[in-house]
Amino acid sequence: MRVAFFLLLLVNLAFFAWSQWLAPKEAQLPVSPKVDAPRLQLAAEATPVAAGGSCVTVGPFATSELAARARQTLTDSGYPSVPREVATSVPDGYWVYLEAPATEAGERRLIDRLHKGGVTEAQVVGDTGARRISLGVFYEEARAFAQSERVAKLGLLPQIVGREKSANNIWLDLTLKTGAPPLEGQKFQAGDTELEFRPCPAGAGATVAPANASAGAPQPQNTTAQ
Repeated sequence: MRVAFFLLLLVNLAFFAWSQWLAPKEAQLPVSPKVDAPRLQLAAEATPVAAGGSCVTVGPFATSELAARARQTLTDSGYPSVPREVATSVPDGYWVYLEAPATEAGERRLIDRLHKGGVTEAQVVGDTGARRISLGVFYEEARAFAQSERVAKLGLLPQIVGREKSANNIWLDLTLKTGAPPLEGQKFQAGDTELEFRPCPAGAGATVAPANASAGAPQPQNTTAQ
């Protein structure tokens, strides 16, 4: 599965770069000299192009290894890039719990009731004054709801809270060539990950490594979340 992900990522990036920037134009047939007059053009026919030096960023890459492979693909296509590390948060499961009774005796009775009802995961957590009856943490939302429904059948009112954890993603900043089509907002699938092009954030991508720079493991720059 890991090998397949890498392969799909590289194929998508290579094809995207080739089709957008490297594909040869169709050969032009000889034509008669044209009159030097502007052609009428509908507004819908106008195709915007990127201004020279326009900076875009592609990502997010969850690991340095994925970012390094994508960076090499871009470099081989004539687009050196600068890696940038972005602090973000990602889902970390769903916590199902009950408010704890006011007394320890009440907590014990509630735990016993839950265990007898088949909710063996039930346990008291937290400090005095902020205690909860934890009913389990589930990484799938459907399982969290199933546990909630099981507890509700016992005449109780469980709650579900989504948890998050800190993570770092890597984006690759690159400078488009003059006349290249704008890429901002375009997305494509690479394995299980959806990658997208965005405008570079303010202050990022001002300097791009020269074309012969090493495209090995990236040395990210810390910035705020995208």
